[in-house]
Amino acid sequence: MEDVPGVLVHGRRDLMGPIANAWELTRAWPRADLVVVDDAGHAWNERGIEKQLVLATDRFASER
Repeated sequence: MEDVPGVLVHGRRDLMGPIANAWELTRAWPRADLVVVDDAGHAWNERGIEKQLVLATDRFASER
């Protein structure tokens, strides 16, 4: 897993998954970036979360 890049997108107001979980995963996954969306919670379709997911997808698509 150390060679695999990734992006973790986490809403700061996420009550279902504590940000500490995302932080610990980022520390264990050297090539992962953690993006925290200030005005979002848990849902993928919140504006800020969705935007970051699209940016991450575009980033990986352009690296091919």
